[in-house]
Amino acid sequence: MEQLLRDPRQPREISFLELFFDLAIIFALTQLSQRLLRDFDWVNSLQTGVLVAAVWWLWVGATRTTDWLDPDHPFPQRIIIGMMFAGLVAAASIPEAFGRHGLVFAGANVAAHLVRHLSIALVLRGHPVGKRSLHAATWFGVTAILWITGAFLPATPRLALWSVALVLDYLGVGIGWRLPGFRPIPEHHLRTVGNHIAERHRQVFVIAVGELVLTSGITLSQTRLGIVQIGAFALAFAIAGLTAWAFFLPRGLALGALLDRRPASVAVHASYTHMIMVLGIVFMAMSAEILISRPLGETRAQWSVAILAGPFLFLGGRALYAWIVFHRAAWRAPAGMLVIAALSPVMLRLPPLAVASVVGLVLLAIVLSYRQLGPEAVRVGTPLERLLRKRKNPRQLSSYELFFDLAMIFALSRVSQRIVSELSLVNIAESMILLGAIYWIWTATTWSTDWFNPDEPRLQRLIIGVMFAGLLMASAVPTAFGEHGLLFAGPYVAIHIVRGLVIVPALRGSPLQARSARVLIWFAISAVFWLTGAFLPAPARIATWAAALLIDGASAWFGWPVPKLSRAPQAHLRVIGEHVAERYRQVYIISLGALVLLSGLAYGSTGFDYLRTLAFILAFTQATLMLWNYFLPSEQDLGTVVNTTAPKYAVAAAYCHGIMIAGTVVAAAGAEMYIRRPLGLVDAALSLVIVGGLALYIVGRTLFGIVMYRVHRAWRGPVALLVLAGITPVLLMAPPLVAAIATTVVGLCLTLSFRGTSATEPQKRS
Repeated sequence: MEQLLRDPRQPREISFLELFFDLAIIFALTQLSQRLLRDFDWVNSLQTGVLVAAVWWLWVGATRTTDWLDPDHPFPQRIIIGMMFAGLVAAASIPEAFGRHGLVFAGANVAAHLVRHLSIALVLRGHPVGKRSLHAATWFGVTAILWITGAFLPATPRLALWSVALVLDYLGVGIGWRLPGFRPIPEHHLRTVGNHIAERHRQVFVIAVGELVLTSGITLSQTRLGIVQIGAFALAFAIAGLTAWAFFLPRGLALGALLDRRPASVAVHASYTHMIMVLGIVFMAMSAEILISRPLGETRAQWSVAILAGPFLFLGGRALYAWIVFHRAAWRAPAGMLVIAALSPVMLRLPPLAVASVVGLVLLAIVLSYRQLGPEAVRVGTPLERLLRKRKNPRQLSSYELFFDLAMIFALSRVSQRIVSELSLVNIAESMILLGAIYWIWTATTWSTDWFNPDEPRLQRLIIGVMFAGLLMASAVPTAFGEHGLLFAGPYVAIHIVRGLVIVPALRGSPLQARSARVLIWFAISAVFWLTGAFLPAPARIATWAAALLIDGASAWFGWPVPKLSRAPQAHLRVIGEHVAERYRQVYIISLGALVLLSGLAYGSTGFDYLRTLAFILAFTQATLMLWNYFLPSEQDLGTVVNTTAPKYAVAAAYCHGIMIAGTVVAAAGAEMYIRRPLGLVDAALSLVIVGGLALYIVGRTLFGIVMYRVHRAWRGPVALLVLAGITPVLLMAPPLVAAIATTVVGLCLTLSFRGTSATEPQKRS
């Protein structure tokens, strides 16, 4: 029983299962903003507010579960995976939650809470944690009646009943799930670990802002990519960045330490205020679509209200957060709310671009007003020393790195949908080249944040600039081999060249300057191919860009050698194993987000019949198996291998992860198609895509084991590939759903074959 509980003496590091769960939140927030855009009026806004609160409470429940129980134990893992699946089903039903799919949303929401608490109460019966979950299950059992009953009522009484159910759900945890006739749960059994809860709230807020960026990028990619639309996207991106910046100000407010000192109810109050801020982000995502698609469109009061509502709600939640949680008399956020309210009569008559510009100026003024408040970051040493300072905890990732990774979901989903648009060898080859360029930007940025301090303002500005340029590239993906080749190649070249031009002068006086100069020279060489290819017809562009990508990848393997310059010492090419391993794992999980997002969107848009539900279950199972299989055997530690081997092994790890990510991208394309038409016409190309996604992942994972861990008898991957090759001729003549079932079974058998295995100690290699 005690093995299920987290050791209170151990630090609460964010597990990869928690990051995987957050992918469902990204999908849910996307659905919520789309629902608002469909019909922005008071009724729909109130309904969406109720749905946001319900989705948020699912996230809170999962976060508290991983705070109390050990996420590395199979039992809590099954609970979180089950909650994630229920959350995805609920998110898929959001567009019609107050219509024909009310029972789907209510049933998924009730099941997530009741099954979680009843399972814990059963397994930990007699333990205080089990008793606590039994009290919580009783509360959720009462509100379940309201949720299910409301699902059978018309929209207005459903809204009233679900609102009451939500109030009771929120009230229950706020008062410690007290029950008449029973002793209250002791305070120490309701407490959470401050650092863990604070980090999870920070993480989910960054993810919410990332969803705003994701929605903005999707909208931009669906426009004609004109100058005005790109300018509107830049403004939406700036508003997202200012919102995230305002959330983390003033400096020095440590939520984790505060939660450890204050009563357990303060953590609940923090969740309440974060929910209001997240609701504001949902409104901002909806307004970003209006801004980018109709920047200078006709003036509509409804559009102006939509653009103003998001920042107003965010600032309101931010003010309550400071007052209720930190007991600070916040005046900046209320002042911003007053300015927005005072200017709103005038802004009702302005086009979306003008209204959003005023909102951006208000947020900018709030952020700049914080510059002299709170303790400044420690600025000891010269600018060069601060730039080269390493992190004390290599595994702790900065918010900028997490924010940057969220752009990858958009980019990878664009590549997947490009594959869906035309199932041909030429299109798939083009898509893989584009994927390679996107992934290499992520890889180079990751090495930069490993070599240099990500808390240094210069590097932070670089990360934000790279993210913006990368989003422009991703928007051009559908037509990158057509009219928008320069919009793809130009930002790619600019990212690498500008990074070098900023870093090389900053390293003056350091022996590491030569290394960065070599990197800049090689990217300048490949830039000629990238830019030249943008002006060539499609066939020649494929060859030219493939050569450019080969130059970028091969130069890193050989340490960026330059004639007449001394070869870079091995020490100058080395990276911190713990940090790089964490980043590779994180981006792989982020790549699964494309699979989760596209599967959820396809499921939600095609209905909830039995065949499509089965297809969605298969897609979710495949994503879970790809996550599970990636971490097997569990004793392997990539960080140790990178620290004890030559620098080129870190480059090899990047290659292997690139192949695995290509597998998830192809799998996402296949999942979207077989969910939309599970028993459609037999399509050999579609079956090859479904099989090819898993096959690519297996190839990458097998090479990863052989190269990084020196697995001498890597039989599992080759056997799985042989099985896939053997059944492929049959699958070419079968409906898509059959191919999906077959590949899922192969993936399951591959994963189960690792049971009882253990990894050998990594050997030092040169």
